[in-house]
Amino acid sequence: MFNADLSFKKANSAGDLIDKNFLSGLFGPVNNIEKQFLKTTGFSGSAHEKIILHMQNGETISLILKNIYPSQDMTIWRSGNIANREALLIDHKEMAGVWNIFQSPYIAYAVEEKNSVLLMYDLSEYLFPDIRQPISIEEEDLLLQSLARLHAHYWQHDLLSQSWLTRQENYFNLLGPNAAEEEKVAGHQHPIFEPVENGWRSAFEILPGDIKSFLSNPPMEKMTAGLPKTLIHGDSKIANFAILPGHKLAAFDWTVVASACPTCEMGWYIAVNASRLARTKEEVLNYYREFLQKELHREIDNTRWEQMMDIAILTGAINLLWNKALNLEKNIPGAQKEWDWWIDNIRVCKEKYS
Repeated sequence: MFNADLSFKKANSAGDLIDKNFLSGLFGPVNNIEKQFLKTTGFSGSAHEKIILHMQNGETISLILKNIYPSQDMTIWRSGNIANREALLIDHKEMAGVWNIFQSPYIAYAVEEKNSVLLMYDLSEYLFPDIRQPISIEEEDLLLQSLARLHAHYWQHDLLSQSWLTRQENYFNLLGPNAAEEEKVAGHQHPIFEPVENGWRSAFEILPGDIKSFLSNPPMEKMTAGLPKTLIHGDSKIANFAILPGHKLAAFDWTVVASACPTCEMGWYIAVNASRLARTKEEVLNYYREFLQKELHREIDNTRWEQMMDIAILTGAINLLWNKALNLEKNIPGAQKEWDWWIDNIRVCKEKYS
């Protein structure tokens, strides 16, 4: 079913991706094509359609068409305004190592001016259920092992100089305290910025003064000095992965794929997946360290690892503490415990670098 040779077909236009002749060239004779609009849980601004191919042999093939509109996609604005980063990733032959680690869902793509369109397999039946409950230990291990493999493979790699990758400094502040105001000044409007702005307002009303000032102006250069960089997925929420038959993991939504410290990924991971973690945050980070060291074939000394963990805490806090504050306001079960964990760990970081 999936693209085994890792060659992605570049179409001449977006229309080709839903053209009967084009699709017949990929899958065999197509009788007719059915299209259905899809509502997704993401907040990027991309539009998705389900494309159902009714084949002449009686079979049906279900695909997903992802339309990326930079004028509507806040993840693009916040990550350096690279309009077609996801298409660039799948088009880049030297990035093929990504698809040796993760199963690629991509089949073909087209770029028209600034807009890009991706044709993918429909992985709906393999997605994690959209519920606020922990995944299994086995599922979490697969996710952590795969992320560790990705990070180890591209550890200090020459490809990290690619200009289209999200830079670390942008990644730190995707949804930070000034994000809503910055995009307002830039003339951008997106539904996510209202809760981001409200959440940060609520957070700053209850944050201790010392932590408030630390998050407003963190000493990033000092905190990241000497740390390695690698390729990170960038949006490693559980909804962006699917476990396929054969215990293979597919990964999609690479819109903010970045060159950054690997634990930036883990800070985002433990923050955005807080209700889905199979273990405590400390255990998740410790298991990730074990997997990463195994993939690197060497240990990371404790001093360096502690610094990398500080970056994980800072990344998660700066990007998603607003959400923790809103959950606290709504009295969501576990919200106070979650908030307290982040505040305690931010304070530890602050005391080291202030």
